[in-house]
Amino acid sequence: MVTVAIFLWEVTLMPKLLPVVTLTGSYKGFLVGHGNICIEVGSLEWFKYLETNKSFSVEVNGKRFTACKKLSINGFTYWNLKGWDGSVNHHIYIGKADQVTVDKLTEAALAMITKCRMSNS
Repeated sequence: MVTVAIFLWEVTLMPKLLPVVTLTGSYKGFLVGHGNICIEVGSLEWFKYLETNKSFSVEVNGKRFTACKKLSINGFTYWNLKGWDGSVNHHIYIGKADQVTVDKLTEAALAMITKCRMSNS
């Protein structure tokens, strides 16, 4: 006879909510998050944020994607936008930290919406 013990692990921590750069509405162009964080994209504080953090969310037209810092094989860091269409993870290059602007984020987010829509067709 074999006895099997099953342990159920209880999740006690809430997931960390990422700060969000909103590309529409009253907070357009600002990183807003927990702890009363509100940073204008393109400001000195914004570039400090990019140096010291690994990710944030980007929201446009009601769709939300995750921007992540990556390390290239050449040793430099860059930012990448990730999106999920229900079956495939998509990635779009944003640029190095000094290139992460409202225009680049908007361009990447709109391209991600198109990419996710096309793969669902």
